[in-house]
Amino acid sequence: MRKQHLTVIGLTIIALIVGYLFLNIPLIPLLLGETSFLLLYVLFLYISEKHHVENTEVTAPTEEKADYLQLEEKYREVLQRAEKLEQEKKMTELFLASMSHEIRTPLNGIIGLTEVLDGMELNAEQKEFVSMIRESSNNLRVIVDDVLEISKLDAGKMELESIPFDLRHKIESSVGLFKPRFDEKEIVQTTHIDPDIPHVVLGDPTRMTQVLTNLISNAIKFTQKGGRIDVSAKTVEKSDDEVTLRISVADSGIGLSKEQQEKIFDAYAQASASTTRKSGGTGLGLTISKKIIDSMDGELGVESEEGKGATFYFIIRLKVDKTAIEAAVPEEQAVPREAVPVQKSRQELQVLVAEDNPINQKLIQIVLEKLGLHVMLVDDGEKALEARKTISFDMIFMDVQMPVMGGVEATHAILEYEKEHGLKHIPIIALTANALAGDREKYIQEGMDDYTTKPLDTKAIEKLVKKYCGV
Repeated sequence: MRKQHLTVIGLTIIALIVGYLFLNIPLIPLLLGETSFLLLYVLFLYISEKHHVENTEVTAPTEEKADYLQLEEKYREVLQRAEKLEQEKKMTELFLASMSHEIRTPLNGIIGLTEVLDGMELNAEQKEFVSMIRESSNNLRVIVDDVLEISKLDAGKMELESIPFDLRHKIESSVGLFKPRFDEKEIVQTTHIDPDIPHVVLGDPTRMTQVLTNLISNAIKFTQKGGRIDVSAKTVEKSDDEVTLRISVADSGIGLSKEQQEKIFDAYAQASASTTRKSGGTGLGLTISKKIIDSMDGELGVESEEGKGATFYFIIRLKVDKTAIEAAVPEEQAVPREAVPVQKSRQELQVLVAEDNPINQKLIQIVLEKLGLHVMLVDDGEKALEARKTISFDMIFMDVQMPVMGGVEATHAILEYEKEHGLKHIPIIALTANALAGDREKYIQEGMDDYTTKPLDTKAIEKLVKKYCGV
C-alpha cells in the first residue's frame, strides 16, 4: 500500500517537470495549483495510511488475544476435568475404605463369637451347627475380601513394598498353609526350589505370597481327589544385583480349553458358571493376581490342555539384597521399637480397649479376660486419651476407625501426652478389620507398636501380651 502511494507522488512530480521543459507550461502557477492538489492528495494518503496502520495494529493483537483466550479456556476445562477425576478417585477410595470396614466389622463379629462358642461345652449336634456357621462365615469373608480387593486395585490403590525377605521361606510357608487341604483331598504335593535362587531378595513378600496362595488354592479347587500338585521356583536369569524367577503351580485337574485360557484372568470369568457353582469362589483370585504381577512389571500366564491339568506361572524380577543375607530375620521377629516387658503376673495386668462396635467389644473382652487380664472398654479415641491420662495401663488395643476421634489420631495424642509429661510409653496395638499389604508398617509409622486383625485370633493376642508384657 505504501509503495503505491509513493508511485503516485513520483509520477506527479515527473509530469510537472516535463510540462515545464518541453511544453513551456509555466511552472509556478501550475506548481501552485498542482502543489495544492498534491498537498491535499498527500494529506489524504497520510491519513489513509495512518488509519490502515492503526487498524492493522489493533486487528493483529485482537486475533492473537482471541487465540490466547481460547487456549486458556481449553486449559481451564482440562484442569477442571482433572480435578474432578482426582476428586472422584478420592471419593472412591474413601467409599471402599468405609465399605471394607462396615462389611467386615459385623462379619468378623460373627466369626469371632463363633470361635468363642466353639470353645464352650456343646453337644455333638451343637458343635456341628457351630462348624457350619464358621465355614459359611469364612466363605463369605473370602468373597467379600475378593470383591473389595479387586475394587481397590481398579481404583489404583496398589502399593508395593520393597523390603528384604527370605524367598525360600515364603514359598515353603505358603505351601504349608494348604497341608490340611492336601490331606483332605489326598493330593500328592511336591515343592522344588532351584538351589541357585538367592535366599534374601528385595520385593513385596505379602503380595507375592498372595499370588502364590491364590494359584495353589485355585489348583486345589480344580484337582480331583487323589490328584497331584507341583510347586516349583526356577531361576530364569541371574546377575549380581537382580534375579528373574519363574514360579509355577502345576495340577492334574480338569484343565482349560484355548477359549477358556483367553478369558481366565478377566474379572468374574471362571471357566463357566457351573464351575463357579461346583468349586465355589467369585472367580476374582486370578484377576487380582494378574493385576498384582502386572504392577510388578512381571508376567502371569497359563499352560493347559483340556482334561490334562493346568500350569499357572508368574515371572518376576527381584533385586538381590546382599547386605541382608546374613542379617535377615523372619518378619514376625522384627520389633518396631524397643519393647520392655513389664514384670507383672497376668492377673495384675490392666488393658485398655478402644473399640466402638459392641459385638467386637464383647469379643475382645472375652478373649482378654480368658487370658486373665483386667479390661477397660471405651468406644472412641477421645475417651481412650482421657483414660490413659488417669490410669496407667500395661497395654492399649486401639481400633483404627472410631467416631469422635479415630485410632491414629488418638495414638498421636497419647504419644504427645507421654512426651510432655515424661511418662513411660504404653504399647499401642492397632485393631482393624482390614488386612492389606503395608498396613502394619503404616500403623507403626503412625506411632503404634504393633498390629492385629479382626476377627481376633486368641493365639495372636496371647503372643502380643507375652511380647509386650512378658507374661
